[in-house]
Amino acid sequence: MALFDLTGKVAVVTGAARGIGQSIAVELARAGADVCVSDVIDGSDTVKQIQALKKNSIYVKTDISNEKNVKKLFADTIKALKKVDILVNNAGIYKTSSTASLTEKDWDQIIDIDLKGTFFCIREALKYMAKGSCIINVSSIAGIVGFQQAAAYCAAKGGVRLLTKSLAVELGAKGIRVNSVHPGVIETPMTSDILKDQKMKDNLVQSVPLGRTGKPVDIAGPVVFLASDAASYMTGAEIVADGGWIAAS
Repeated sequence: MALFDLTGKVAVVTGAARGIGQSIAVELARAGADVCVSDVIDGSDTVKQIQALKKNSIYVKTDISNEKNVKKLFADTIKALKKVDILVNNAGIYKTSSTASLTEKDWDQIIDIDLKGTFFCIREALKYMAKGSCIINVSSIAGIVGFQQAAAYCAAKGGVRLLTKSLAVELGAKGIRVNSVHPGVIETPMTSDILKDQKMKDNLVQSVPLGRTGKPVDIAGPVVFLASDAASYMTGAEIVADGGWIAAS
């Protein structure tokens, strides 16, 4: 088997209907994996793209903050695709607010989806994972450094970062690897409101040594790497894909 070949593997990707998650799901399939597409919105377009690559795929509508939904996600995956080798926790939301104005409802929603939902998916996936499986958590550079008006998001993504490291220590003896990816500013539907303001986009790009915002495939590449045998000695690691933002800060 080639170093980056995922033939025979089954992946579950959350938040895979569009943006980063869609790109991850399609690139995992391009590398050979069958993929369960999970999202709260319709993921049929992602499924079609995967099937066009001659790989098996299903869509399971899932609110990852709902434990029953998560149980169904993995039960449906096992029924249709027979196993789970790769879990990519990508689903998440982002809202800005000053801490003084941050409501309990918004705090809870961000933490419930971005952090607790990740935990729910990991806990359920572990029921089916065997030695050689891997978990990849999509955190953020906001899980490493602080951003204004993003207290809940930074708290959630920082939690994902250390959840990753804790699980890497816990699951290493079982041969299950756990790593995280930390995107910078990526052009997705979640960031469209920010990036459509050209002045704001230009200001953001000034902080990026590579001189551009990222594309979803810029995150899919590191995920495919971490899912493959090329990363077989990596666990508890974090890959920052931010065009050099943190390095320059």
